[in-house]
Amino acid sequence: MDKGSKIQTSKVKKAYDIVTTVLVLAVFVFLAVMLGVVLYQRAHGGEANFFGYYLYDVMSDSMEPTIKVGEVIISKKVEDAGALKVGDVITFTAPSGQLEGYNITHRIVEIAFKEDGNVDYFKTKGDSPAVGVDDWQLEPSEVKAKFVCVSPFITGLKRFMSHWYGYVVLVVIPILFAGTLLIIGFVRDKRKTTKANESETDERDMLFEGEGNDGAFDDTGDDTSSTDADVKNE
Repeated sequence: MDKGSKIQTSKVKKAYDIVTTVLVLAVFVFLAVMLGVVLYQRAHGGEANFFGYYLYDVMSDSMEPTIKVGEVIISKKVEDAGALKVGDVITFTAPSGQLEGYNITHRIVEIAFKEDGNVDYFKTKGDSPAVGVDDWQLEPSEVKAKFVCVSPFITGLKRFMSHWYGYVVLVVIPILFAGTLLIIGFVRDKRKTTKANESETDERDMLFEGEGNDGAFDDTGDDTSSTDADVKNE
């Protein structure tokens, strides 16, 4: 293989190493973020807030078939409750009853206004035909977020992690894989360093031997000249 081919092969190998490293890091970062989201949500009672968006675990069937039990929903923080309208699905803190203080996700079915045009209260209801209109009159200040969508990925990830093998696949195996890559990289770099040192040592030895041979030829030449001079003197 000529020098140009070696350089080209080296460039391709370097580009391949960079691409694979970036892809592996991207996958690990993505999984780490998703894993962190799930663990954070679990640690905060099924609620997590990221940059104005909430993640909620759905614990009851009151919103079926729109939202099913066990799904994780994404809701956006409500800045202006006056902008809400009938039909919006909202998450709020239950103001009374057995679920007082808990997060509820129901649909707005009625809005009562004050004389000045501001919202007085909301009436809510789950989508399930088995539930009726909620008893409370929900104040605007008790509304936390507006439903955006169901997250199939986070829902599936959370369900997967609820099993022991989920932790093995998403935690143990990635850690072992990352450790293996680090060890392989360390060994490869160590071999390269050792090989480079050996090559440098061989070059120094060859240079030293060359210098020694040059000196020997010079000495021989000097001795011959001296001998010739002695013969002439005789």
